[in-house]
Amino acid sequence: MYTLKSSHPILPKLSIPGLAIVACLLSSPATSLSADADPYGGFKMGIQSYSLRGFDVDEALKHSEKLGLKYWEAYPKHIPISTVPAHIKEQKAKLANSGVTLAAYGVVGFDANETKAREVFDFAKAMGLKSISANPKKDTATFDLLEKLVEEYQIPIAIHNHGPGALYDKVDDILEMVDGRSPLLGACVDTGHYLRSNEDPVEVIQKLGKRVFGVHFKDVRTIRSEEEKAKLMAVLPKNRANHLEKEGKIFTILGEGELNIVGVLRALREIGYTNPISLEYEENPQNPLSDIELCLAAVREGVAYLDSNDEGFTQIWDGKTFDGWKINESPDTWKIVDGAIVCQGPRSHLFYVGDGTPFKNFELKVDVMAEPNSNGGIYFHTEFQESGWPEKGFETQVNNTYKKDPRKTGGLYAVDDVTEQLIPDNTWWTQHIIVKGKRVIIKIDGKVATDYTEPENSTGQPDQPKRRIDKGTFALQGHDPHSTVHFKNLRVKKLAD
Repeated sequence: MYTLKSSHPILPKLSIPGLAIVACLLSSPATSLSADADPYGGFKMGIQSYSLRGFDVDEALKHSEKLGLKYWEAYPKHIPISTVPAHIKEQKAKLANSGVTLAAYGVVGFDANETKAREVFDFAKAMGLKSISANPKKDTATFDLLEKLVEEYQIPIAIHNHGPGALYDKVDDILEMVDGRSPLLGACVDTGHYLRSNEDPVEVIQKLGKRVFGVHFKDVRTIRSEEEKAKLMAVLPKNRANHLEKEGKIFTILGEGELNIVGVLRALREIGYTNPISLEYEENPQNPLSDIELCLAAVREGVAYLDSNDEGFTQIWDGKTFDGWKINESPDTWKIVDGAIVCQGPRSHLFYVGDGTPFKNFELKVDVMAEPNSNGGIYFHTEFQESGWPEKGFETQVNNTYKKDPRKTGGLYAVDDVTEQLIPDNTWWTQHIIVKGKRVIIKIDGKVATDYTEPENSTGQPDQPKRRIDKGTFALQGHDPHSTVHFKNLRVKKLAD
């Protein structure tokens, strides 16, 4: 999960949404796309209509149309369940007139009552739903019934997680109920509630795989300042204040919390997800539109980052050999496997000695994957040395779950550290290092993890006098025999001095 060092406190409606929207939309890559381009990169972006619960169904559909959202997951107060033909015809007409497709519905409770369950499935079939978001009773009779019905109707059940204390809190609560059953029994992944439950939504999606039938895109921010917590407790609604008191977290605008938007989108692509993604913004129900605009801009920005063609960047590794690179000690630590550089073995560093060196101001992007309990790093402004830890330059840390070092991925090692885990193991991410003048920014999947400015006239660190902004090359770190880290797609862009 993300710890944003540069994040600002967001009190409920104490900001100026209009100004924020202008700034966000002007800076969003989506705003520069041509009219026929898809700003959501092939994802079917929609909304859980609960986000618009302050409006009646006609107003909510109009707002969805203005927001450019063509897919709905409806909640029952907007479209009640009924199989009466006139009701079905009326709802379909409303949706069609707004250019909205009803793809999902929920969240619906189920037990072993087949008559009630069939009414829901008959409604779903009549409306052409792709899935039903559900909160079924956790017993064999209920799941036997649901298994029979999903096979009969060919409409998946997407079990919705609701966070700490709920029937379905952790992903394993879902997996244990669907294991060995029909592949049409799966999950609606609510990213915000998984963050509340201290589970990484990227890892959740990977575990569920093809059993993901729905996604509720929502963000959460951990409140670490007691002063900010006190201010929030005074203005939050009672239920939100209770969450904050118990969990230390609040829901927030998408992109301003701890959700790895790029990572979630990447994981959905990897499993071949084709159903709509439903933005669900639960705050400020009477006036949510400006915040929803910001949420959607964050999704577009995440898509743009994921699909970036890296214009102006040059590949510094050919994907096949170590040409242009030089290993110091323990050369057997390094191998090339399936188009990636893999380090696993005694301490060793792989230095870039190819074209373009030295680098002073630059952007470097490296795709990285760490296996469990592994440590590694990416150095910049360094120089080749025959052995030992590089004395010159800085290390950007790679460590998700390595137990012997609290410094985590995304930090500037021993200078400006990150101590919260940002990325799950066995997951590719992009580590993006930007150096301009005295400033160093480290992004993990497009989100700032570290923003450090070196003091003027720095003489380095007390025990590392060469650890200062200068110029030099790059190096990858092989840390120890028990750590395995993968690197690929190494590309760099020089910036003007």
